[in-house]
Amino acid sequence: MERYWNPELETKPWPEVVAWQCQRVARMVTDLRDRSAFYRRKLTGAGAAPREADAERWLAQLPFTHKDELRQAQDAPLPGLPLGAQQAVELRRVVRFVSSSGTTGRPVYYGLTGADVEAWADGVANAFFTAGIREDDVVAHLVSLPMVAGGMAYALGFERIGAAVAWLGGLPPERMLESMAALRTSAVLATTSFVRYLTEHGERLTGHPVRGLGVRKVLGGGEPGLGEEEIRTRVAAGWGTDHVRDTMGLGDVLASMWAECDDVSGMHFNGQAHVLVELIDPVSQEPLPWREGMTGEAVYTTLDRQATPVLRFRSADHLVVTAISCRCGRTSPKVRCLGRTDDMLIYKGMNVFPTAIRDVALDAAGEELEPQLRIWKESTSQVRFDHPIPVEVEARPAVAAERYPALARRIEDAVRSRLQVRVAVTVVAPGTIPRAAYKTALVQVRPPVQGATGPG
Repeated sequence: MERYWNPELETKPWPEVVAWQCQRVARMVTDLRDRSAFYRRKLTGAGAAPREADAERWLAQLPFTHKDELRQAQDAPLPGLPLGAQQAVELRRVVRFVSSSGTTGRPVYYGLTGADVEAWADGVANAFFTAGIREDDVVAHLVSLPMVAGGMAYALGFERIGAAVAWLGGLPPERMLESMAALRTSAVLATTSFVRYLTEHGERLTGHPVRGLGVRKVLGGGEPGLGEEEIRTRVAAGWGTDHVRDTMGLGDVLASMWAECDDVSGMHFNGQAHVLVELIDPVSQEPLPWREGMTGEAVYTTLDRQATPVLRFRSADHLVVTAISCRCGRTSPKVRCLGRTDDMLIYKGMNVFPTAIRDVALDAAGEELEPQLRIWKESTSQVRFDHPIPVEVEARPAVAAERYPALARRIEDAVRSRLQVRVAVTVVAPGTIPRAAYKTALVQVRPPVQGATGPG
């Protein structure tokens, strides 16, 4: 089997890839002014296309695109422009609409031309090929929403590789598992939450553990988690395979752009042919180097999107660079996703992601905990906490209830030591924290106390 989907770009030195991409951005920006009213306004005053040596510096001076801007543009559609001023082709050239998932706000819609669909299929195939999917696989595609990034686009990527797609998303979970057994599926793709749900509840649903299905490859995405060692280990044991891979994409840009190789030490960037990615400081907005241990926000520019291109799109996804080289020979940086800006909490001036609290809790007591965590806030708008952040963690069945208080204190001490924030931990019985079939929110709003009244 070939090792790479796109051998030239995947093995070219990363600085050379970026230089090549910057030249494509320079040509794209010139064209963008003519095609999109939205970007014509944003690019007023932007300099002419630079010399090759100055392209990266020139790129860093271009304006960012924010999701709320695109959302607002769609609030005022014009005849023939249902996607607002961002739309850069005539409506007759749009062959498909896609949307963001809407998990952090009202969905934003995007259009794809025939050429855009081909580019998406190629980019998604690159990511899934990196994650180990091959043409002899039968893939159980368990995402039920065709319009979001993880729907039709994922199916196209699998088909481009040559794998057979069993799109079972939308069926009841027990029917999914029965169909997987009947079709002898070799791989499964779902959100991280749903992979974990099937791992824990598959036997209850069908009478047989999921490890008996013969699935050899498990791919997850749509939310952080599968890269965490405790969660990965539990999923691998449940399915009876050591082939568990984390993936990530963005409906606003390209459905799948990041995926783990066999080294499983972070997700490679796989969108080189179609997307340029930058790392920036989310506060200063200055570019950051791709250096091991560096953390920052991912910013994306589409290189060949026709219908709804994006220029320096701020993803709000916070990444940590795990490596800049790999034994597999790929030269793109490897990352883990820490979380979204919208997920960030503030404890007395200290920023913290819910996923970081989960990581520390599992590191401190993973042998006694289920990989379930719930953080309570008092209102949807609450971000700041002046008192310890309320956290629930779920004990494993073998843990006696009298050990819960000591377990809670151990986790509180570990979080305070490593993250410099205080949490108030409650250990709850197994099965207490609900599991979602699509994505499981780590932060939830505490329901009002029954019978409580407001101030008189």
